[in-house]
Amino acid sequence: MSNPPAKSRIQPDDEFPAILPNELITEVLSYADVKSLMQMRCLSKTWDAIITDPKFVKLHLKRALRNPSLTMFLSKSRIDGDNSVVPFPVRRLIENPMNTLPNDPYFRLRDKECQYVIGSCNGWLCLLGYSSIGAYRLIWLRFWNPAMHKMTEKLGYIWDNILGLYTHFKFAFGYDELSETYKVVLLILDEAGNRTNVQILSLGDDEWRTIQSFPAVPLPFRYSNPGVNDVVYLNGSLNWLALRDSFHSIGVYGWKNINVKEFVIISLDLGTETYRQLMPPCGFDEMSPVEPSICVLRDCLCFSNDYKRTDFVIWKMEVFGVEESWTQLFRISYQNLQSMHLDFLDLQYSQWLPLHLSDHGGTLILANKQERQAILYNLRDNRAVRTRITDDIQWFSAKVHAESLVSDILKVSAS
Repeated sequence: MSNPPAKSRIQPDDEFPAILPNELITEVLSYADVKSLMQMRCLSKTWDAIITDPKFVKLHLKRALRNPSLTMFLSKSRIDGDNSVVPFPVRRLIENPMNTLPNDPYFRLRDKECQYVIGSCNGWLCLLGYSSIGAYRLIWLRFWNPAMHKMTEKLGYIWDNILGLYTHFKFAFGYDELSETYKVVLLILDEAGNRTNVQILSLGDDEWRTIQSFPAVPLPFRYSNPGVNDVVYLNGSLNWLALRDSFHSIGVYGWKNINVKEFVIISLDLGTETYRQLMPPCGFDEMSPVEPSICVLRDCLCFSNDYKRTDFVIWKMEVFGVEESWTQLFRISYQNLQSMHLDFLDLQYSQWLPLHLSDHGGTLILANKQERQAILYNLRDNRAVRTRITDDIQWFSAKVHAESLVSDILKVSAS
């Protein structure tokens, strides 16, 4: 019997090497981080074309938004303004509450001639800087994509009379989806004149335009850190929690004279530059010593409030702009937070701010004005854990931030 022919050493895979279709390559690459993608652009002209394609940039951003970072605002020195802002992955924070943030001079704001982060949108951070000249302060903006190492020049200059004790500024940053333009909104709270003037800066124009005055009183009504989260961006709109009445309705009496019916959410459409008013959920029907707040969780506008000093309640607007779609998302008992807090009574009078809800809804990250650490609340077993980060982080200024390949915000330079 003749022996069977010997198998060729050359296998089919060697003769015909596997070639992945561009669609599959695009899908796989869309999950990579920006640094890796920048390195992979050098592998071939094909990969470079895929990664720089505008459709891929949008797909990558969509993926990145599912696994974002929190921009940790660190105050090294309150005297000389030596602040840093470090984007830190939410997943790493949840998996290990005890972390050490990188001590990288790249994240120092002073080297960028800025002091605060106004907002985050599509991978870009809006920074604010200023310098004092006599009785006036010159304020400017810069825009920074940390992952791409891109930063704009200073722009949007305005003058502030620091002796004008009854005038306060609030900034907000968002994206106009209609014109595909990034915009900064400036609220000028004129407490003496009992009105709030509004100006808009469209990036690329570098010229402030005045639009219709703000139809209510944004909260908090007095000056606060420009980077504090008192505005949220969602679906091409900026949203503030506000009071219908005027400044004097608060006065020296605090919250005592305010009725829940005075609260309203003001939504500014960045495309039409017009306002609409949204009512808070009907379940918010009783005043509390603790100020309510709004935020965005899982792409939905949310409203949170204290309930009878026993629970912290979060409401979700299922369909943005439809008041009837408010539903109760979570009710968290302060007793479930008591084990990690020294003084239970303090919890009932301290403002809470939801920062992020994990993609599978298992962990809620909360900031508390009396806590130097964020709180990771496990919604499945009602267990609260403090983060353990040695840096002095201002958690009420932390912002959700996603890495992105977006680089055409306007003329940029390497940072």
